[in-house]
Amino acid sequence: MKATEFLERLPTTEPGPLYVLTGEDTYLQRACVREMLHRLIPEGVSRDFNYSEHDVERDTLRRVLDVARELPLPPARRLVVAHNFEKLTEAEVELLKDYVRQPVSTTTLVFCAGTLDKRRTSVTVLLKVATVIECAPLTPEEARKWILAYGRRQGFEWSPEALGPLIGAVGCDLARLTQESEKLMNYVGPGGRIGPEAVAALVVRSPHEDNFLLAEALWQGDAPRALRLLHRLLGRGEEPVALVGLLAWQLRQMLLAHNLMAVNTPRDTLLRELRLPPHRLSAFLGAVRKQSPARLRQGLIRLQFVDDALKRGYATPRLLLELFLCELLAAETAVSPR
Repeated sequence: MKATEFLERLPTTEPGPLYVLTGEDTYLQRACVREMLHRLIPEGVSRDFNYSEHDVERDTLRRVLDVARELPLPPARRLVVAHNFEKLTEAEVELLKDYVRQPVSTTTLVFCAGTLDKRRTSVTVLLKVATVIECAPLTPEEARKWILAYGRRQGFEWSPEALGPLIGAVGCDLARLTQESEKLMNYVGPGGRIGPEAVAALVVRSPHEDNFLLAEALWQGDAPRALRLLHRLLGRGEEPVALVGLLAWQLRQMLLAHNLMAVNTPRDTLLRELRLPPHRLSAFLGAVRKQSPARLRQGLIRLQFVDDALKRGYATPRLLLELFLCELLAAETAVSPR
């Protein structure tokens, strides 16, 4: 189950006895634990007694399971969170097997990990019985749904026109989305509606936004804008080799879009594979349709020459990248109706 789905269901469902939180988005893992805490142990109940977190390597699995077996102070359940649980001894694996065969009904035991190594016995034991929650980075569409749900829980309404600019400015990083959402909520006041004007006024663009805008200018075929952004990035100290990588990535994304459209790929899959904010998808696909796959492949070959020339010092980075953009975008203009 995805973490976003779990968070959406949690307010109206009874939490189970065993969970495994896995994935690289540690903020999303913490969000799941935090919402479980609110659901299981309401404010005013002794959280110090009913809630605990443990490092299994330091505290030992036996200690964690002993805590899980303790009865909670009513009316709440007990919530026990365990980290670093994968490297168990054979004896500890047997203890884990004993517990999962008969988990305590008044306790929710949560195991947290990054990437699960399914070769480890401790992991296979848990995967057979626990509810697994995947805390992977959000897609743009998942980020959109999360913002709406988070706003509803806090008593706020989002204008649909505000979501695209917010995701476009800060990306799909959940920590940053939460920070900016709370800033906007404070701005509009309790029960307010958050519109695009508030986003434009308050949200500071990510330092990586210019990189995205350069890639956007590339697929839009906007040579003057691409050159302005190139100069800004170089002036800010961006590594030329990194910019070559960015441009190559964008050309590969355009080739991927061609392949996906050729087999009538659904919108949700396009958003996930291309990793674009929803409000930019239609424009991106429209621009891609104007470019031939052959021309995009030629651009990738040309970038390989640029990369080699940069490393050998044949010319200044600015000149090499300017020539590449002018050649590619001039050729696109010549072969593509605008």
